[in-house]
Amino acid sequence: MGKGITFANMKGSLEQFAERMFGNGVRTRFRPSYFPFVEPGGEMDVECFVCSGKGCSVCKQRGWLEILGCGMVHPIVLENGGYDPNKYSGFAAGLGPERIAMLRYRINDIRNFWANDLRFLEQF
Repeated sequence: MGKGITFANMKGSLEQFAERMFGNGVRTRFRPSYFPFVEPGGEMDVECFVCSGKGCSVCKQRGWLEILGCGMVHPIVLENGGYDPNKYSGFAAGLGPERIAMLRYRINDIRNFWANDLRFLEQF
């Protein structure tokens, strides 16, 4: 939140996050998406770590893995929070911690996080 926050600020911040989390040179992409409290909304993907974008069972043959939803805070949300949307703007991002851990630690199956196997969970 602040004065003059733009979509470019959001994109740059999230790309920096991806580089710090997954390493320099990580490939990312943004796709439009709908979320009720932001406009415009989007999703950010990173290139699949298993197949390097060629397509595999982890990325469902797409070459990309979604890691977060994001968008510019909707003006009505700003108003309801007591901010003048003509002066203030901001962005929001919802990070999936399991998906990010899966990518960072090269875990092939996200279901491992919910299997309640202590041998797996105690690694983290």
